[in-house]
Amino acid sequence: MSQSQQGLERLLRTLASHSELIAEAYFTGVVYKDNQNQRALNQLKQLKVLVNHDADGYRIAGRLTQFLDSALSSDRVRRLDTDLADWIDTLKLQISLYQDAEVENRLGDCDNYFAEIERLVFDLSDTLEENTRYLSMLVNSRFANVRTLAEKQKQNTFYISRLEKLVNAITALQPESLLEMVEDQPLIYDLLDHQLIRKLPVYQQRLQDILDKLKVFLFELRQIEARAQLVQGFAFFLQQNQNYQPQDWSERDTIPEHWNQIKPLALLAYADPLDHALEEDLIEIAQKIRIDTEVMLAKQKQRSLSAVSLSPQDKTTLDLPLYRKQLRVYFDRVLKNEGQSISAVAFQQAFVDDIEPSIWLSCVLNEWLRRQQRNKRLQMELIQADVGRHFSGNKKVRDIVLQFRGANN
Repeated sequence: MSQSQQGLERLLRTLASHSELIAEAYFTGVVYKDNQNQRALNQLKQLKVLVNHDADGYRIAGRLTQFLDSALSSDRVRRLDTDLADWIDTLKLQISLYQDAEVENRLGDCDNYFAEIERLVFDLSDTLEENTRYLSMLVNSRFANVRTLAEKQKQNTFYISRLEKLVNAITALQPESLLEMVEDQPLIYDLLDHQLIRKLPVYQQRLQDILDKLKVFLFELRQIEARAQLVQGFAFFLQQNQNYQPQDWSERDTIPEHWNQIKPLALLAYADPLDHALEEDLIEIAQKIRIDTEVMLAKQKQRSLSAVSLSPQDKTTLDLPLYRKQLRVYFDRVLKNEGQSISAVAFQQAFVDDIEPSIWLSCVLNEWLRRQQRNKRLQMELIQADVGRHFSGNKKVRDIVLQFRGANN
């Protein structure tokens, strides 16, 4: 017999041994501990059959209550398999029925409706607790345990849908409206306040932690997506060409064209003094430098004084580069035509012939950044091009549109 089967048999024997306590908790809503049943209640709590009701009482866990309701064909209204927002509507309906019975002085109905309200509140609290805790556990332990991008995207869809359901349920609660609804019923007010409303910040914090975790994973996915596609493509190539052998390019006169797309190694001609990993090496090099070297002991030559001339010097006027003149013409046109949008590419095609469009757009962007600090009315709009590869982190701009807004705008 496997260990799981042994655990199941132990659980069933425990339920049979303490069936009277379970029945009392189910029909009365709560069972209180004393010297005779304290050990049994602790054992049932460890098996998650009972949960805390208050300091000295225990109630049946929400999932077991649902099972017993279904097995006994109970007429209790449940919304466990539907949207949680509908469940909250049922809670509000039961509160209205309780209030009507209280006004008509139907004490027996009041007790029945209060028992239903208590069960709904506890079940709703247990559901939010279990869902937020379980989703948080999944995100922390299993979210990154996938092998393909398609599985990662399915996980994103799954977790986002679960988050939406929980957020909608918490949003539909409307704590202020619920408490205002039961101001004249102190028993229900205290029940909602202690068992549900005060726990909402805990659930909201868990949802925020889950959302932060999803943002981190999504950022990492965007970072590695392009590299993962290259690796998967190369793996597919190796599967189709199992006899492939890398060639020795050291003896070739020219390198392959695709090598020009490889990011080169970043080499520095000097050591970085802020790199703590090189600190000991730099100290060792500095200690080897002789203080009394010939360079330091050599006498400095006296500098000769420059001759002073009273004759005025000829001033040389430097001509502006051609692209600077063209930029000035373009920005002057924008400033003169107030409220009109002028395309940089259209101006370049009409008046500028010797500059490539990409270089021209870079010059326009740099000039706008310099002028925009002094003139906030000079507005810019980037016209982006549609690209096939997403999540690259770059924006491809095909045009820049400038507009000089009026003083009243």
